[in-house]
Amino acid sequence: MLPLVVGCVTVEDSDTLYGAYSDYVSVADRNNIIEVADDFFSRNLLGEGYQSNPDAADQLLFKNTMSNTHSHFESIENDVGCLIINGTNSEEEPVVFSLKYSAGSAGWLIDGIHVGFVEAASDYPQTASCPADYFG
Repeated sequence: MLPLVVGCVTVEDSDTLYGAYSDYVSVADRNNIIEVADDFFSRNLLGEGYQSNPDAADQLLFKNTMSNTHSHFESIENDVGCLIINGTNSEEEPVVFSLKYSAGSAGWLIDGIHVGFVEAASDYPQTASCPADYFG
């Protein structure tokens, strides 16, 4: 008789927007963000000369604003995707990331970022939207 092993494994699919975001969260840090920025951010977002901008690392590490993720919603239309991530910061205040993605040759790249705070978790958006749509 063979033993039966049942388990649950969570694997993020980097073909999804949230999977691409999860890859960024797990790879990017203060020591490497400038070197890996091209893997996660579009040329349009990075602009010229971001490597020498003293504020670039802090801006590209926007992920550090959120300590815990509670929910996310995404939508994709052609080569543009919108991702909402709801969570809290280190002080348990509700935070919302609204991200625009564009399809690149190597996968989804962040092309727009807005970090916002809401009054309460009940105010979290429940559908995907891009920064211009949500925070217009």
